[in-house]
Amino acid sequence: MYTVDDVMKFAEQEDVRFIRLTFFDIYGHQKNISILPDQLERAFARGIAIDAFAVGGFENERHGDLYLKPDPSTFTILPWRSVDGSVVLMICSLVYPDGTPFEKDMRARLKQAVQDA
Repeated sequence: MYTVDDVMKFAEQEDVRFIRLTFFDIYGHQKNISILPDQLERAFARGIAIDAFAVGGFENERHGDLYLKPDPSTFTILPWRSVDGSVVLMICSLVYPDGTPFEKDMRARLKQAVQDA
């Protein structure tokens, strides 16, 4: 299991060029955005804003802004840029600007189903 510190150190020491933050829409389709390493600290602290109106199944939300909060335990190195810097990926949870969980976050629903089982 990786921690926030592990991810931050790896990004600095291993020439990470891009961080892919991935999440799933209401239909289970994977979506992602890329951020630069200098945005990683902010991603862990506050999250990275996305426009919920542009995501399938989220367009009827009362708030257009949602935040991606990366889970450092899902840290994965993507293999296709080994020559000139790494690309890494983390799965994210979706939260409202105040930090409360987004009720249509498929990852949160899956976690709840596992806990209920």
